Amino acid sequence: MKWNISDLPVFVAVVEKEGISAAARSLRMPKSSVSRFVQRLEDDLQVRLLERNSRQMRMTSEGEVFFKHCQLIMEQVEAADAHMNGLSHTPSGELTISLPMAFSRDVLAGHLHRFNKQYPEIQLNIQVTPTAVDLIGEHIDLAVQVGDLPDSELIAVPLFETPLIWVASPNTYAAGHTFPGLDALVEQVHVCERRYNKTALPVRYQGDKHKVEIQASIETTDPIMVRDTVIAGSGVGLLPSLYCRTAIDRGELVQVAQNMELDLMAKASAVYTSRRMLSAKTRLFIEFLKDLTTEM
Repeated sequence: MKWNISDLPVFVAVVEKEGISAAARSLRMPKSSVSRFVQRLEDDLQVRLLERNSRQMRMTSEGEVFFKHCQLIMEQVEAADAHMNGLSHTPSGELTISLPMAFSRDVLAGHLHRFNKQYPEIQLNIQVTPTAVDLIGEHIDLAVQVGDLPDSELIAVPLFETPLIWVASPNTYAAGHTFPGLDALVEQVHVCERRYNKTALPVRYQGDKHKVEIQASIETTDPIMVRDTVIAGSGVGLLPSLYCRTAIDRGELVQVAQNMELDLMAKASAVYTSRRMLSAKTRLFIEFLKDLTTEM
């Protein structure tokens, strides 16, 4: 490492105070010294961190990435200092999280108050999106992603695996209803999550392994939309059991075609960019998610 870690607080102050003059006043340093520290950091890193002239300043894309790492380093330094001095370190600051819609609504929303009550100094910025995100490019600390993860440098913490089941409204079919064959079952699937539609799905039926391909006319990225559409009477739905339990308990859905068992699990993981740079607040939220999904 060619750059000096003692230059980081100066760079962070320049960014947070939006200028060298304001940073110099905050740090009680001469402007020339602040400017020299930033220049030295850029020279050592061999990248331009800030674009600046006499009137304005902005971070470069490289500067934005480096600033995110600086924040984590400073947070961990503060935590270590507090620990070594026998003080209780209270995690604080903003934590940006990306969640799938179904997970945010059916798993997390009703329990967020518990985390907030325990860690009131952490400001949660929750982004709900149906697709995978670029954690570094979009400055996201933690994301929950469903399905098998592509090979990448992301660190993944498994949260849950839940079977996929066939469900229907009790007004459409009785609980345990069977179909004369796989084709007859698939024909009744009118709405389906995109990841399972028009895809060969493994099914165990009559002691053998088969492949079925759903051709639903309504395709969505949201399993909750699938669930609610099926509750309204739209044939048979294929859903992770995690998102059906409450509706089944209430009598809004029933499980059907249990003799046609899907040899497939729905899964979700919490992912982040680097184990070394994992902040205290990110670690706490991962533990919160693990505890929450274990309770289910």
